Amino acid sequence: MTPTTHTRTVPRRGLRGLLALPFRGDTWRHLLYALLVPLVAGLVLALQPLIKSSQDSGKQGLGPLTLFLALVVAAVAGPAFERMRLRVFFGERLAPCRSGRVAGAVQLFFVNMVLATLSFAATVGWVIVSARNLTYPIWGWEPYPTDAWGGPTPVGAVALHFFSGVVAFFVLPWVVVRVTEWQRAAVRRFAAG
Repeated sequence: MTPTTHTRTVPRRGLRGLLALPFRGDTWRHLLYALLVPLVAGLVLALQPLIKSSQDSGKQGLGPLTLFLALVVAAVAGPAFERMRLRVFFGERLAPCRSGRVAGAVQLFFVNMVLATLSFAATVGWVIVSARNLTYPIWGWEPYPTDAWGGPTPVGAVALHFFSGVVAFFVLPWVVVRVTEWQRAAVRRFAAG
């Protein structure tokens, strides 16, 4: 299989590019890529009943051993899983690494753990903060104590929440695109030949 050339998503510069970013299909592809549960989290969740039953039965050493095995499986299967993610979301076909597979898999595991956590958290944060704060003018007019965010008046509190929702709606997709591009570069470097 021959690897295809990769295209990097670069949002247009300036305020116009930032304002258009949440409405681009390519941005949504990055957001969905970030939301796909990373392999480690999926394995840990799948093995959670086994870990819990080993703790309930009094075999305390089996839980950490199961978790360790899940991490080993994630490190071994990680490169293939990440190449599959790139193929599904971005149409990028990468050939497997021919040499240095173990070292590359371990490096990819640690780098991807950090980047996947950042992109997942930014995407979930984008959804929650945008949904909550952009709708704040509809439901946020309850009486406020004097030390509420935005000042002692409901208008100040509603304006502050709404403004932070607008900022999050346009800035967090930019963060997700950047971090997922770093993830793609890490997969190319550590998991592709």
